[in-house]
Amino acid sequence: MSVGLIYISLLGLGVVYALMTGVFGWLSDMIGGGGVHVDVGGHDVAGHLDSVDASHSHPVSGTTAATFVTGFGGGGVIAHYVLGLGVIPGLLVASGSGLVLAFAAYLALDWLFKQTQGGSEYNVSETTGREAEVITAIPAGAMGEIAYLVRGRRENSPARAVDGSEIPKGRLVVIEKTLGNTLYVRPL
Repeated sequence: MSVGLIYISLLGLGVVYALMTGVFGWLSDMIGGGGVHVDVGGHDVAGHLDSVDASHSHPVSGTTAATFVTGFGGGGVIAHYVLGLGVIPGLLVASGSGLVLAFAAYLALDWLFKQTQGGSEYNVSETTGREAEVITAIPAGAMGEIAYLVRGRRENSPARAVDGSEIPKGRLVVIEKTLGNTLYVRPL
């Protein structure tokens, strides 16, 4: 078997894989094959799922491997048939094109997942400096409630005046600091 046929086979394998995953993914959506749900019933589960960072994909995945195979095959076809290179230079071109395309696919997917996995969760430190509205009056030396926007959502939190003064309902304030789950505000 010639090296050119191997390149063509790998290129074809990558293209067929891409088409099959696209078709089966579309069929799965049409048939209603939703995601997998595992109910652990409130039991402790071994491991630390809270340390998983869903906003970053792993560089080695099925998608990047398939992209490498497709790029390797395509680069090999070009090196062998178009450029007329020998086996070793052709392998270098094929490997380089496979790595470049796989890396480009990784970067594209990583960017996409960062955009779509942002979620609405936020760190309390993100509230500092934001404007808010007092929705329950803050009595002098006591606690009231404020509403503010963070990550496109309206959130409510207990609040106190930084200087201990009274702040009436409807007044705009700025969040100065956070202590526990209480936000400390000052009038605008």
